[in-house]
Amino acid sequence: MQTNKYLLSLILITGLLFGATSCEDFVERHPRDSIADEEALTSLEGVESALTGLYDRLSAGTYNQREMNLAGELLADQMDIAESNAGRMIAHPTNEEGAGFDLWTRLYDDINRANMILHHVDEIEDAPGQEVNQIKGETYAFRGHLYFDLLRVYARPYMYQEPLVAGEPLGVIYKTEPFVGIDERTFEERGTIEEGYNLVLDDLYRALDYLEGDEGFPYGFNEVSVKANLARVYLYMGNWSEAADYAEEVIATADVELVDAEDGIDYIERVFASTPGEESILEVGFADEAEAPFMNTCVAGMATYYDEEVFEDKGIEMPHIQTDYEAYGDVILRQDLINLLREYENKGDVRGMENQTWYQRDKGGQMCAFQVKYHSHEGVPNWDDYILIRLTEMYFIAAEAHAEMGDIPAAKDLLMTVREHRGIGDEEIEANNTEDFIDLLLTEKRVEFFSEMSHRWFDLRRRGMDIPKGVEDDDAGTPLDFEDYRVVERIPEAEISANENCVQNPGY
Repeated sequence: MQTNKYLLSLILITGLLFGATSCEDFVERHPRDSIADEEALTSLEGVESALTGLYDRLSAGTYNQREMNLAGELLADQMDIAESNAGRMIAHPTNEEGAGFDLWTRLYDDINRANMILHHVDEIEDAPGQEVNQIKGETYAFRGHLYFDLLRVYARPYMYQEPLVAGEPLGVIYKTEPFVGIDERTFEERGTIEEGYNLVLDDLYRALDYLEGDEGFPYGFNEVSVKANLARVYLYMGNWSEAADYAEEVIATADVELVDAEDGIDYIERVFASTPGEESILEVGFADEAEAPFMNTCVAGMATYYDEEVFEDKGIEMPHIQTDYEAYGDVILRQDLINLLREYENKGDVRGMENQTWYQRDKGGQMCAFQVKYHSHEGVPNWDDYILIRLTEMYFIAAEAHAEMGDIPAAKDLLMTVREHRGIGDEEIEANNTEDFIDLLLTEKRVEFFSEMSHRWFDLRRRGMDIPKGVEDDDAGTPLDFEDYRVVERIPEAEISANENCVQNPGY
């Protein structure tokens, strides 16, 4: 145990190294410094640089690139692993024990960085109050966002906490003060799910107290993106009224609109390849080619596989992507999703168009389908911004909330608005009760968000639904019962070994 504690101490101390490369907007506001100790946090410049470092970490391959965009898609019924592959994430499609999101250590590292900023920012002498408030607001929003992701992955859903352990709804460990090395705070117990969601809400509301306007939009936390996060959190809690209110407020006040795309290329260019995306509420951006993610950890590297000849042979013009290199192409669309996309394509929906939002080609003798939402930016392989929240999600949140409150007409209007912008606004929505409408909405979200932020996995979990696996004999895996222990992520064994007070999720 002493060895494990020593290793944990090294991890915690290393976690105080604040690397500070940033997304484009924050490059203009903050210097590219690095902070190696607490002393550097005694100046406004140092704290600003530390906050920039947090933004930079949003772009990490082990967080919002490969993990959040692909892990849940593989665990659910959206994506699969090609037969010819590099051996990564191969256990995800079959939900093997331990296969899932690898986020625990990274997110706690980031939380400790946020706690350090909040601890020091009020101690800076002669700092302008407005700048201090901006830093505090963004940092509280950051911490709330991080804890929400921890709860989504490592705890049962808020509305379906049982049957984790009867009477023991385990959340995660909640740390709101910074620390270095080993003390009693290092070995705290897991709190409850209720405590966790209360902490998330408290952080987001504190952020609103300090933030004014849309500074940094969409590359930073501001009033709009915090309210979008609140809409999402309340949706997961089943607080339909608050979810609808915040989602509709974002729709009304955000300086973005749904893209009215006439064809698939236009849709992809405007939503994903533009800088920023025209529907983005919160987006991770890269300042230049040098900051582009490495192929091993980006969606473009893992989930695309193309070359120029393929497109030339088919007469396909895709000027917004780079076609003269080959990525790994390990992650492919499941046949079940392909069938669904084709169904929507036949209706004229831009989201389902083959050779626009997705395409097929042979890989190792297997005909595979790949996404092209994230592919290459400005002709540079593996350089893509990543969208954490976009406006379309707010329409879906508000629609689901209204349906749950029994207002089906309002729910239909919201969904119809999205459909009109995607090309199928003339198709009548026949779902006339809550259950049927929610089923349709979840299907619509599969088409809208494939290869984005693991929406499908989290939607199934938060609603207490079993995990389907697509077309039998075509797609890998067998259906996973919602009560199966693997629906909740395993806490790293190193953490359990180091902290005897940290209880592992049941079943592992």
